[in-house]
Amino acid sequence: MLDVKTVENYCVDMCSQKSVINALMKRLISGFPLFFTAVTLLAQDASPEATADTTPIQLTDAQAAGVFAAICGLGVIPIVISVALWLWAAIWVTKDANRRQSPNAGLVKVLTWIPFTWFIGWIIHLVTRPKTIPGAPNP
Repeated sequence: MLDVKTVENYCVDMCSQKSVINALMKRLISGFPLFFTAVTLLAQDASPEATADTTPIQLTDAQAAGVFAAICGLGVIPIVISVALWLWAAIWVTKDANRRQSPNAGLVKVLTWIPFTWFIGWIIHLVTRPKTIPGAPNP
């Protein structure tokens, strides 16, 4: 039989003289990633000798305007793509729900025409739409 002695926040197995990890050790270990992240971030400061020889880059007005336009352009591209996808989905769902005479056509049309819920409406339409088109020949 093992003789285990418990002392406050740690346990020691007296037969094999080994420590047993408990909640206190787990809390200490869980703080290591935050500690090492902070140490790494704080250790990235350049030494005074390295900054004495370097000067900041001075941009001309045209270069600064180009950098600004590039940053703004990169921010606009995802917006334009998401608006295009939203309009495509809304128009397609409206046409498809009308063509298939879907019983929940009103719900999916409203959901897809609302900008922040269009994806939900599109998924609901794909899951619940009728499999056949009325008036079309059956395969």
